[in-house]
Amino acid sequence: MSRSVSGSVVAITGAARGIGLSVAKALQASGARVAISDIDEPAVGRAAAEHGLDLHRRLDVADGEAFRAFLDEVEAELGPLDALINNAGIMPTGRLIDEDDAVSRRVIEINTLGFIFGTKAALERMVPRGSGHIVNIASTMGEAAVPGLATYNASKAAVLMFSDAARLEYRGSGVSISAILPGAVKTELGAGIKGPRGIPSIQPADVAEVVVDTLAGGSSRSRVYVPRVFGLLLDAGKLMPRGLMEALNRAMGAETAVLRDADLVGRREYEERVAAQSRKRGG
Repeated sequence: MSRSVSGSVVAITGAARGIGLSVAKALQASGARVAISDIDEPAVGRAAAEHGLDLHRRLDVADGEAFRAFLDEVEAELGPLDALINNAGIMPTGRLIDEDDAVSRRVIEINTLGFIFGTKAALERMVPRGSGHIVNIASTMGEAAVPGLATYNASKAAVLMFSDAARLEYRGSGVSISAILPGAVKTELGAGIKGPRGIPSIQPADVAEVVVDTLAGGSSRSRVYVPRVFGLLLDAGKLMPRGLMEALNRAMGAETAVLRDADLVGRREYEERVAAQSRKRGG
């Protein structure tokens, strides 16, 4: 049964920009009370002030205690947590052999451990109350391997399996766990990279609309593809021999999308910031 998200208390990670901020704005427009977090403290502060969001905090999602402290603040100021949107993520690109170990580690910390820590912290609050919804923003790249994104692929595949196991473990608890799988999204994270031929890139607002609909639906959803055609393509690929599926991926440009065809100049600022933050965290 569909329900309104109006009045719900929702916390979102990685929400200074891109998908996270679009989700925050869509939920606010639907009447939710929204708390946003991001590791970029100035940016998350600006976003909250510009859009009149209820609460904002700096958060490194790879710090489990800091994640719990963030949710403690959300509940203290806004009320019991109804939904958590795990969205924070980074996507460095390039040949695996050239990827700094600090960057590899940081991808897994943010894209995978951050989702695990956030889900655990939310469950600690939601399970005793018998209600709540955790939405994990995964990626179609968790199911489709792309050269130049090996560590990112691994991190998102892990999120999908984690979400599946957690959903089954807490089935019947009153807490829903859903996974959203966007394709190529026009954000800074995806700058300079085109999606497969024949599948249009989408806007952050398209993902935000799906997140709001998922929360309003109330029930767990194991896979929600954005756009939906991406899911149809991936499902069809699972029925093919692997060699045929990989040949189709080559024909659609997936194997060269990052290592040959990406606009690296357009990604330079993003890549440099990710590398700097990774070295800082590692040091």
